[in-house]
Amino acid sequence: MKKIIIMVVVGVVVLVAGILGGIFLGPKLFPSSSETTTGMNVPTLGPLVDLGQLQSTLADPEMHIVRVRVLVELSSPEALAALADPGWTARMRDEVLSTLRDQRYDNIRFNEGIEKLRLDVKSRLNVILPRAGDELAVRNIIFDEYMAQ
Repeated sequence: MKKIIIMVVVGVVVLVAGILGGIFLGPKLFPSSSETTTGMNVPTLGPLVDLGQLQSTLADPEMHIVRVRVLVELSSPEALAALADPGWTARMRDEVLSTLRDQRYDNIRFNEGIEKLRLDVKSRLNVILPRAGDELAVRNIIFDEYMAQ
């Protein structure tokens, strides 16, 4: 009978110690989502220009096409203001289509090729677009839809 009482007392002490440890150490080891986001430096998304859906044939001997919906993330609101003329949208669409026509199907089928395409589009757009102060106009290219066949 004494062994059972001793085991129950030890069990209760271990249980209480575990609960207290969780109360005091839990928030330090596992911070809540509100605590993690306040301490992080999350970059803000720049203004977006929707170039719409674009479709092009690829530079392959056999017939392959690519269809994308392109969003251009600009570096600042100043860059957006500089591109207010609708002619810039037409020039950007033309540059993206030229970039797509230069691609081969085998090069843009997988993630590495799509990332390279994204960087190619970004660099080609930054060549033709006016700078926003000291920064290049385009920060990122987002393919909202992507299909190659």
